[in-house]
Order: sequence, then C-alpha cells, then structure tokens
Amino acid sequence: MMKKTLLALGATMILGSTAMAADTVRIGTEGAYAPWNYLDDSGKLAGYEIDLGMALCEQAGLTCEMVANEWDSIIPNLIAGNYDMIMAGMNITEERAQTITFSDHYYPPDPSRYVAAAGGEFDFGSLSGLKIGAQGATVQADYIESTHGADNNILSF
Repeated sequence: MMKKTLLALGATMILGSTAMAADTVRIGTEGAYAPWNYLDDSGKLAGYEIDLGMALCEQAGLTCEMVANEWDSIIPNLIAGNYDMIMAGMNITEERAQTITFSDHYYPPDPSRYVAAAGGEFDFGSLSGLKIGAQGATVQADYIESTHGADNNILSF
C-alpha cells in the first residue's frame, strides 16, 4: 500500500504541474511540524517529509529544492508560483480541494488531543468555558471553532 502511494505521489510530481519545464522542482513545506518537517539545529529543513520528498525526486531523476513557508500562506504561495508543490502534512479538505489538487495522502490523517490540566480529572464532554488552543489554519483549529467556539476562548498559535 505504501509503495503504491509513494509511486502515485512520484507520478504526480513528474506529471502534475509546471515542474516539468523547470530546472529545479521547488517543494513548499512549513518547517515547524516535527517530526514531519522542521528546522534542525543548523537551521536546515529536516524531517520525514523532507527525506521522502528528496528521495522521490532522486527516484524520478529530478533536481528538487525544499522551500520553507509560513503555514498560513502556504497555499497562496503555491498559487502565486513561489514553488511547484506542497509537502507539509496537509489534510485534504473540501475547501482546500476547491483551490489546489491533491495526490493520495502518503500517511493517513491521525487526529490527536493533548491536554494539560492542573490537578483533578478532565472531562472531554464538558469543555464549556475553557481555553482551548490549536495551531491556526489547521483542521484541528476548524474543528475546535465549529464545535466549541461559542463557549470557549480559542487560542491559535
């Protein structure tokens, strides 16, 4: 299954955009979503997506360059032509699919929750009045806003 998905992603890289005409395929990523993509101690992009993207480029015989970009503007910068594709742990949503074309995902989405409550027990069924934080412009932030926004102070970071 993983091999099939990687081949589909590689085919998308080769056939799917204006990248064929370019000498270097530019791949936009965030650089702030470890272990998928992050800046290492020397400030260089690293992580699973960086390794995977470069391996796919090597396999396809392409010269590629990873481009770090703030999450909030990653899609607008793709549309503006600042890079040829995105590889940044982006969940496929209907709204995003109206603007950009997705390959099959190379890793299934894995929603998660993290809680830091001082003492006592925590009840996920009763979140009213609490402060809730999520990375801005993500499916997690959209979920929190749509399900708990009216009753909570939503913190985006």
